[in-house]
Amino acid sequence: MRSIALSLTLVFVLAAPGAIAQIGATPETFTGIHRSERGNGRPETVTITDGKTFIELTVKDYRNGGYRPAYEALPTRIIRRLPVRKDSKE
Repeated sequence: MRSIALSLTLVFVLAAPGAIAQIGATPETFTGIHRSERGNGRPETVTITDGKTFIELTVKDYRNGGYRPAYEALPTRIIRRLPVRKDSKE
C-alpha cells in the first residue's frame, strides 16, 4: 500500500508543473513559435513558450486563447514518419 501511495505522489509531483504551466499560459507571457503539421489523422498543434517553458496546444486552443502571432503567420514544422523497411534477410 505504501508503494502505491509513493508512486501516486511521485506522478503528481512530476506532472504538476506541466499542468500548472498550461493553466497559467496567458497571451501576455506566452507566444507561439511554430505550428506542427501532423499526419495519420492526428490534429495539428502549436508550440508556445515564455522563454523557459514550452507547451503544445491544439489549433483551436491557440486561436481561442488570443496568442500572438496569428496562427497563419507561424512557421510550419512538418512531421513525417518514414515507413519501416523490412530487412532483406527475412
